[in-house]
Amino acid sequence: MREFFINSAERLIGVFVVLAALVFTLVGLGGMVSGVPGGPLMGFLVIAGGLILLLIAAGLTYVAFGIYRNTQEANRILAETLRRQ
Repeated sequence: MREFFINSAERLIGVFVVLAALVFTLVGLGGMVSGVPGGPLMGFLVIAGGLILLLIAAGLTYVAFGIYRNTQEANRILAETLRRQ
């Protein structure tokens, strides 16, 4: 049951990453064509900043899941080694 939640969370994070990237891009493009003075720069900064933020947040989350999986594997190997002795 625990693996189900971990796998589901990883899939949901993937979906949220794609949706957030789409939102940052659309908002940035909207700022670029808004006609406001400085709009193109503002739109570019929204896209660049949003994608950098998204990269860091999603990367840290995937690293956390990787640590969890590696810990599970290390525990399994350790238990198997102790059973052999």
